[in-house]
Amino acid sequence: MTSEGTYPFFKGGVSVWCDQLISSLSDIDFHVFAIVPSPRQPLVYTLPPNVVSCRPFPLWGTELPGPQEAVFFPTYLRRLRTSPSAIRERFVRPFRTVLRCFLVPGSDPEELAEALLDLHVYFGDHDYAETMLSPEAWSAFLDSCSSHLPRQEWLELEEATACMRWLLRYLAIVAVRYPEVDLVHSSMAGLAGVPGVLLKLLHGTPYLLTEHGIYLRELYLMLGRTGYSLRCKRFLLTLNEAIVQMNYHCADAVTSLGEFNRKWQIRLGVDAAKIVFVPNGADPEVFCPREPPPLPLTVLTMARIFPLKGIQHLLRAAVRVHARLPRVRFRILGEVADRDYFEQCLQLVQRNGLEEVVEFGETSDAPAAYRQAHVFCLPSVSEGMPYAVLEAMLCGRPVVATDVGNVADVLGGTGLLAKPNDPEDLARMLLRLLDGAAAESLRATLAARALTRARQTYTIRNSADRFGRLYQALSQWNVRCQSA
Repeated sequence: MTSEGTYPFFKGGVSVWCDQLISSLSDIDFHVFAIVPSPRQPLVYTLPPNVVSCRPFPLWGTELPGPQEAVFFPTYLRRLRTSPSAIRERFVRPFRTVLRCFLVPGSDPEELAEALLDLHVYFGDHDYAETMLSPEAWSAFLDSCSSHLPRQEWLELEEATACMRWLLRYLAIVAVRYPEVDLVHSSMAGLAGVPGVLLKLLHGTPYLLTEHGIYLRELYLMLGRTGYSLRCKRFLLTLNEAIVQMNYHCADAVTSLGEFNRKWQIRLGVDAAKIVFVPNGADPEVFCPREPPPLPLTVLTMARIFPLKGIQHLLRAAVRVHARLPRVRFRILGEVADRDYFEQCLQLVQRNGLEEVVEFGETSDAPAAYRQAHVFCLPSVSEGMPYAVLEAMLCGRPVVATDVGNVADVLGGTGLLAKPNDPEDLARMLLRLLDGAAAESLRATLAARALTRARQTYTIRNSADRFGRLYQALSQWNVRCQSA
């Protein structure tokens, strides 16, 4: 199982999914390979007994790029072999191919995969840092940029240095030695999928790719908020597009959470015949309903605090709700994933006099938090199939959510949908469930329908069983191919 910025080092929906899946498939042994930002990242999940190894792979925070091994002698031998002539003869050609695929949109995904495999084999015998920091690598990078980019898109020296620094860290994933396994399951379509591609080419290992949010779509949204130059943004975008399309091309199956994901995946290059629908699930024994709490009315949001979760849109909606119903309270529970964004949220609360109305915090008892609320609200800008909505449904709480990702499919008419990025429409939907006797009746009706739907469709057991059957089918298919 490969992950990127999620399980088992960070909280969030993808991490919940990984933890539930691994724990539920207790008869399967898992090696976890986790891409993390820093070597000092602490575990936030207790690993179940069937996780036989867990390898964090830090992109940043190390003095030198690339895998850091504790065994001295093999590292020393690789450095001895890393001469300028070895770099020129064995490294430069596949490196140039990788660069061309990263720089030129629409490049052949098979060509990129084969070039990454050539680099993987090369780094089995040669030192990663010595090679990537060499004059030969820098020269090949600059030459490739000038050869494959239009003149008006040529990088300035500072931009070229930044882009090469990203490459130094990102390409280190091809220098890792991976265990031989029966199947690779990537939880994202970005860098986390590269081990699946390499092991498929090396050993014919089946490769399963799961997407929760659409990786490239969310990257588009996030890059718009960065301060990088336009040329640097374009470099990051085309690099990630090439990796994602390679993953789509090489994966034996791609799981989708719903029609929204499926349409995006096909649009971005997935063969429709590869797509398998597997919804998320929550535990109905843990997330179960209780009677609504006493007044005041409380709106709950369970989400990490960062831009894609739309917390600022919720706060602007809260201003409108407060003007009409001053006793309504808003609880926003989740870890702060973007400190600057959180500070902007606090300023928004202060400017609008909502200090007594809005509560931020975290909780170790999510089921209790749902049961203490009257309405659940998810104001996200982008989503896959959010666990918070499933959990709220199983707890018998009516849902107001933005119409993003697969949320409409999940609710199936049992909740209210608001337009994304539209605080006024979000406030309007919330008031339908908060204002007056009709609102109380509507809350009860929607909660009952949502509970029934969630129990029938969105449970952990249903989801894990589907993945278990998919693992078995892919493994048997691989055995048949090898026999043939």
